[in-house]
Amino acid sequence: MNVERLNKRLRAITVSWLVFMGLTAVCLGVLGGLRTIFSGLLLGEFGGLFVVLSMIRQGHHNDNMQGPALFASGMLGMFSRLVLIVLIMIISLKFKTLFNPYTALVGYVLGFAFVFAGLYSYARNPSDQSTEK
Repeated sequence: MNVERLNKRLRAITVSWLVFMGLTAVCLGVLGGLRTIFSGLLLGEFGGLFVVLSMIRQGHHNDNMQGPALFASGMLGMFSRLVLIVLIMIISLKFKTLFNPYTALVGYVLGFAFVFAGLYSYARNPSDQSTEK
């Protein structure tokens, strides 16, 4: 496995997620009429930031670790992401005048989409030594 190529891809996923969150924040400020939609999306994106960071940082790509420790970190990550989506939905449903619950859910799920889309080509060709496009 080319660790340098994987680390480069993981940095690109994180930076693109932060840029996407910034664009949502700009839209929140500029488009005042759609404030609840964009604030719900931004709330979900903060949860999605945890998804992005937990999914790409809890992996053991540098030491090829396997077994119980990897299983435990995967289970802990899954449980913490589940708790986080429950909290985001409770907040968005409790304060419907501030946050749109549907866009909060979409913002959260986009975190998974960024990780899967970002790692798709790497997963198809993990031993490829060519440069990324």
